Amino acid sequence: MIKCSIRTLALALASFIPLVITLGMSSFSCVENPVTQTKASSTLLSQVALKQQQLASPTVERLAQMRSMGMRTDNIGIQRIYIYLSQQLTPTRADELRALGITLYLDSWIPPVGNHPFGFLLADMPIDKLDTLAAKDYVLKLDTAETKVEPQSSPS
Repeated sequence: MIKCSIRTLALALASFIPLVITLGMSSFSCVENPVTQTKASSTLLSQVALKQQQLASPTVERLAQMRSMGMRTDNIGIQRIYIYLSQQLTPTRADELRALGITLYLDSWIPPVGNHPFGFLLADMPIDKLDTLAAKDYVLKLDTAETKVEPQSSPS
């Protein structure tokens, strides 16, 4: 009989879950585009894949998983994201993104500072526009804004 500690089982499970998510994402277009893979965080890619799967084949379990991750489930076809840029969007570029159905929260703009060379702003993106958004030369990086927020310090 093999003896395993709870910690060993937890580590094995933690290693297995990303593999299952990655394999499950392989049929979705956003992970096949090399530009998207380069610019989008792995968390954003997996969240978009979960939303695509939920739209294609809804399950209560997946919906619960999404909620436990801090994902918004009121409109599965929309992903809240951070768009990283080297400078604030020009009105022309903002209009270009709005034409894609992206809702920009321009008042959320945080400019590049110190050792953070990119500025960013909050936006809501239709999940089917991830590849198109990533292809924009002025978009440097994309990340999810749908996460579970928890305190970073322990109570005193």
